[in-house]
Amino acid sequence: MAASLLLMSAACGEDGGETTKGPDAVASSSAVDDDDTASAAQRAPAGNPCDGTRGLCEVVASVDVDGDGNSDNVAIELVDGLVNVHIDTGGTVSTASVEDKHILRSDITPSNVFVGAYHITREQGADIVVDGKFGLGGSELFGVIGWDDGPVVIPAPPVLASDFDDATAWTVPTEGLRVLVRCPQPGSVGVVTTEGDSSYGTPTPGGAYTETVTSDWANGEWAEKDTNRVSGEYTSSNRLAKTGTFECEPMHSAPPAFAPTVSDLDPNIVLGGRPPSYSDGYGETTPVKIYFGGSPSGLVSDIVWDSWGGERATGHGNAFYVVDSVADAEMMPAEVIAYDISTCNTRRAYSTVQWYFPSLGEDFDPALGNDVC
Repeated sequence: MAASLLLMSAACGEDGGETTKGPDAVASSSAVDDDDTASAAQRAPAGNPCDGTRGLCEVVASVDVDGDGNSDNVAIELVDGLVNVHIDTGGTVSTASVEDKHILRSDITPSNVFVGAYHITREQGADIVVDGKFGLGGSELFGVIGWDDGPVVIPAPPVLASDFDDATAWTVPTEGLRVLVRCPQPGSVGVVTTEGDSSYGTPTPGGAYTETVTSDWANGEWAEKDTNRVSGEYTSSNRLAKTGTFECEPMHSAPPAFAPTVSDLDPNIVLGGRPPSYSDGYGETTPVKIYFGGSPSGLVSDIVWDSWGGERATGHGNAFYVVDSVADAEMMPAEVIAYDISTCNTRRAYSTVQWYFPSLGEDFDPALGNDVC
């Protein structure tokens, strides 16, 4: 997405985990209140929502997401091209995800993606906001995770929806004008667009202005309420979009001291670095085809990976076995090995790949690999 994805959990929208119900149901209203209070008090403490995850995962905040009065632990995991928001609500972990469209991967960590937890869509519980893509001169993409009997992705208000990205992405331009998101009260957002007298030497038609579009959240969608435009007023843009877009009161606190976790297998690792012309498979995870570009002898296709993310990735596919010339080469079953983990084009990658033909008596020889970094 060209803008950041906002994942807001209960404080700004809806909570993002499952609630633990009280053991007893009581008929009278006063008894129900007492039971709810007892249930909240007796609920198990929130644990580590990173337990059992596959990608790089970090607990980033503690906040009441589901609105039951207890603190929940919020973690962010980066895996499979997604920003996963895991919420532990006292022994129960639930998850909502937005697309991860960050480009400069070396800058991306779970704690760097987390923006905050705010009261956006409701008063009880917080919404979790995450960054799905840094602007880099384009639009910042945010994702917001709320709660409705479990975590849900909150769509963008109409004024922030994009025709080019997922409707759930809160798309915030970062060039020429400044866009802010304010939370005047739970269930309402004010999207502020402000522009100076000129931008990059080009005069702004009508001069500087600040325009606020207020939208209310009801029945799972945003409805625009009113628009207020003030001429001659400009709010300074001297702030980063990631940290300065949401002007809402933070509801979260520092989480317990859980160490960042990653499994022994790294599912985010890719093959090689910057792709040569007419090549395939470079910069991808578990590519189904690898092609160096040029001669068909540098092609292996129909790859099925038996493992990926460890010290070596192993798979099998079909490749040309060349004896005298490529013109006479025959396509045969081949074993594929990717190895030598390094940093290629700013990303953690297998820097070397080799395929060979066991049916012809060939074995893996790491000295004969092809450098793809």
